[in-house]
Order: sequence, then structure tokens, then C-alpha cells
Amino acid sequence: MSEYQRLSDVEEIKKLKARYCRFVDTRNWYGLRSLFTDDARSTLGGDDQSVDDFISLAREWLGDATSVHSVSMAEIEVTGLGTASGIWGMEDIVIFPVHAGEAPKGIHGWGHYLEEYRKMNGHWLIHRMDLHRLRLDPLEGGFPGA
Repeated sequence: MSEYQRLSDVEEIKKLKARYCRFVDTRNWYGLRSLFTDDARSTLGGDDQSVDDFISLAREWLGDATSVHSVSMAEIEVTGLGTASGIWGMEDIVIFPVHAGEAPKGIHGWGHYLEEYRKMNGHWLIHRMDLHRLRLDPLEGGFPGA
């Protein structure tokens, strides 16, 4: 593989992860699903689950909340023809609707995404996504549902 191809693949994977954050925050569930392989797996909810189960859970949990997801410090390695892995530093803030005068409820978290990617039909997709949280703080009004 040429150095140009490797760098091009890394840039495409960075764009893929940027779209992931944007699609979650704009609640574009169809677009979000299109970023994963058909057999993708995730442990974002704590248990190993299909990507369809993950998206269903995220859709239900986020509901009318406002969220901002940010990733940085990408460590992407092209591991073979059509395979790659990545580690991303992450930060997220999720704020749930409250009544006037109530303190905001939600979370502010930090951690790392550990991911595997596959190149399918010329496009990079997420094949495995695991979130390892380092810290999760409640907002002033507490965790949602508390």
C-alpha cells in the first residue's frame, strides 16, 4: 500500500467519525446506521450489542435532549487491505429538557472510543465501536431520571 493511499484512508476514517458525531447530535438515525457494517457490534450501552440495538437505545435515551459529541486525538492505524483500527479521545454533553426554573439535568463525560473499521464498496465503515469512559459527571440538576 502506498503512503498516499494510507494517508487517504486515514482522512476518510476521520470524516467517518466526524459524521458519526454530527448524526448523533442531529438525530439523523438513518444516516447514523449507514456508517456501520451490517454486522457491526458495540458496547456503548455496557453490553455487547448489535449496532441496530445500540441505535435504538440511543434514540430512546436521547429523546428530546440536546447533545454535543466531540472526538479528537485520533490514533488510526491501517492494519491491512480494507481494515483499520482507531482510538479517539471523546467528550460529550447531554442536556435533558426541564421545566422553567429547574437546574439542567444531564451528563458531561470523557473517555475513549476504541474502534475497528472495514472498507466496503470503496467506503470506510465502523465495524466495532467500544466506549471506555474515564469520567461521567452529572449536570447541576443531576442525572436524568434521578
